[in-house]
Amino acid sequence: MRIVLATCNTWSALSPSDECLATALRHRGHRVDAAPWNGSEAAFRDADAVVVRSTWDYHEAPDAYARWLDRRDPRRSFNAPALIRWNVSKRYLLDLAARGARVPRSRESAATPAAVAATVDALGVDEAVIKPLIGASGFGVERVRRGDEARALERALAVKAMDRVLVQEYLPGIAAGEVSAVFFGGVFSHALRRAPAPGEFRINSQYGGRMEATQLADGVTARLIAVLDLLPAAPLYARIDAVATGDEVVVMEAEVNEPALGMHLVPGAAERFADALLAAL
Repeated sequence: MRIVLATCNTWSALSPSDECLATALRHRGHRVDAAPWNGSEAAFRDADAVVVRSTWDYHEAPDAYARWLDRRDPRRSFNAPALIRWNVSKRYLLDLAARGARVPRSRESAATPAAVAATVDALGVDEAVIKPLIGASGFGVERVRRGDEARALERALAVKAMDRVLVQEYLPGIAAGEVSAVFFGGVFSHALRRAPAPGEFRINSQYGGRMEATQLADGVTARLIAVLDLLPAAPLYARIDAVATGDEVVVMEAEVNEPALGMHLVPGAAERFADALLAAL
């Protein structure tokens, strides 16, 4: 079979993690190509499967990304286009909360100082985080203190244009980093720890964040497995991120669009992904 791993024009090459997946699939006798979603459509024609991987610039052209997803065959695209569309806007966190997931207190807001200030007040918090509804890699994400909403929003808008934002309570536990559970075919594969640089709350690599393999307590794993069951459809792959402090587990993200999966950090992980993909096909 010919399998295409979707990347993007900004980062067209496979990541070290996805190189492991490509190698595992080739060892199983399949052809693997990498192609940017915002490149030539011809690269995806006649593919037996398209796996969305490092489409990391999608937030710069979300409408074009949605049209590209619409052109994919849902029987041979992973994750399913409808599930990815659900995941693209951070409104999905509000949906997860309604389905029973424990997420930070969150509300959608207009991207104006007055609206953000009112939302911070409505959340009943002194510190919050502003996030673009459609964003990636920490672009436009800012920490805001009550009374300083205008300056925080100004910093966010200087990085990314937006008219709507998600305002979330700031969790002090983020200073110790997030833990992530990675799933393939609905089965837990491995865990990662994603830690911010000293003095930073954003864990993205552009802000000095790092990722490493780790082990999760059984109770944490069980709670993240339960979150997977709350998604509107079963994903082939997923990464569930959380801040875990003692017995409290707060879900920060449920990534089924283009998550980094850390397969290069965990022996056997890429083989588990390859086997799950081939079983789905």
